[in-house]
Amino acid sequence: MLRRSGSFDPLYAEQVRLLYRNAPLAYSTTLVNGAILAFVQSAYISVAVSLGWYCGLALITAIRAFIVWRYARASFAVDQARFWNQIYLAGAALAGVVWGTSAFVLFPEASFAHQAFIAFVLAGMAAGGITVLAPRLEACLLFLLPALLPLAFRYLTFGTGLHTAMGLMTLIFLVGMLTAAWTLHSSIRTSLTLRFDKRELQDEVALHRLTEKVLHGEKNRLQTTLSSIGEGIVLIDANGCIEYLNPAAERLCGCLASFVLHKPVSDVFESFDRHHQRTTTALEDCLRYGQQIVKQNVLFRDGKGKYLIEELATALYDREGKIVGAVAVLRDVTEALQKTEQLAYAAYHDGLTGLPNRNLLQDRIEHAIARAQRKHEHFTLFFLDLDRFKAINDSMGHAIGDELLVSIAKRLTDCVREEDTVARLGGDEFVVLLDGPTEEKQVKALADKILDALRKPFQLGSELVTITVSIGASLYPINGERAETLLLHADSAMYRAKQQGRDRMCA
Repeated sequence: MLRRSGSFDPLYAEQVRLLYRNAPLAYSTTLVNGAILAFVQSAYISVAVSLGWYCGLALITAIRAFIVWRYARASFAVDQARFWNQIYLAGAALAGVVWGTSAFVLFPEASFAHQAFIAFVLAGMAAGGITVLAPRLEACLLFLLPALLPLAFRYLTFGTGLHTAMGLMTLIFLVGMLTAAWTLHSSIRTSLTLRFDKRELQDEVALHRLTEKVLHGEKNRLQTTLSSIGEGIVLIDANGCIEYLNPAAERLCGCLASFVLHKPVSDVFESFDRHHQRTTTALEDCLRYGQQIVKQNVLFRDGKGKYLIEELATALYDREGKIVGAVAVLRDVTEALQKTEQLAYAAYHDGLTGLPNRNLLQDRIEHAIARAQRKHEHFTLFFLDLDRFKAINDSMGHAIGDELLVSIAKRLTDCVREEDTVARLGGDEFVVLLDGPTEEKQVKALADKILDALRKPFQLGSELVTITVSIGASLYPINGERAETLLLHADSAMYRAKQQGRDRMCA
């Protein structure tokens, strides 16, 4: 359990830290929404009033941002949390007051739509505000009440039935927001309590080396805590047999804890390395070597494919220093790895054609230069630009243009060797890097092959499209010894091919 004495309250301090951590995005949203509100209402409210209100909002926001900056630079201690909380609450209250004044200074009597727009903006700010202010419930109250009560009062005192209904709905909305703030605050407080409880439990195990009897008592409590988290937790005894699985670990292994208790961990989690060779789990290695082990293994589940699991295992000791078991945290990193690979692929490949992009081309040219320097060889680079592609794209539509680029990319790839590189720089520009030494007749033959391949009509749905290409060539090291120089020379040669009538190669 958390221990609090006087002003030393880590839970309270963490709630304050969450307030300041969430502040920058909230302040940016405040400035944007305030500017939009002031601009829209200026159709009925004088520019001076709208600008004055927004300047007040911007000033309060700037002061609050300065406080956040000072908080970030301060050497924060837990016993200072109350001071920083009070400053933050004052800022939240002032912001709520400024937003509340919009119900009077920006409230046009001549346009119900603009009146409703104020309600829309304030409702959005209230809904977004509770997600930022929920770590401290009083912050929600100090912002929501002065922000929404003036609007409700303004509607209720307007005199019409519709405005009265709007005022009542605003009050109902305020009650709903306060209820939601309380619910979210309770969830955050519960989550933080569990986090601190777990941290303290782990510290006690590490520092005091509890006896087996104490460990058994704490294990029941730990099971309750760990059953609510999303990562798999596995506990084994000194013989390597499973003593506990949390629900997340049950999902990973595909079976209930009741069916695997007291079974060897190697029978439940069949782990394999990246080469599909059977390997030990981190839990088994932890028992064997008596130290913390981190591993990434492939876990196969019957009928449900394979998963990449990151396993962090830590040995458990009694007070005599004897290993009595081990605990492991299992995390499914399959999706994260896939996203990382996708991002890495996207960084080096063209999104439309799948060809290498400028980044990957630059890397391969530099590798080709390094190899050519080492072996005293030369290589060739083609710069290709489609002839009159813009006319096709404009007349037949971008969809046909994109489909044509994909088809051209395939034909170019079919023309070259597997070790060569076909890259798209963007638009209708392509580059072909011929890997390894090439003779002049080979260069001419490949250029003719590409020209002939692209002259053939493309059947794109019901459309038949004909296009040609102009090619510029550069030879390393004759035309340059750097990637940029080679590309520039090939680009210039391509323009000469354009000037000489297109559908040809120039070097």
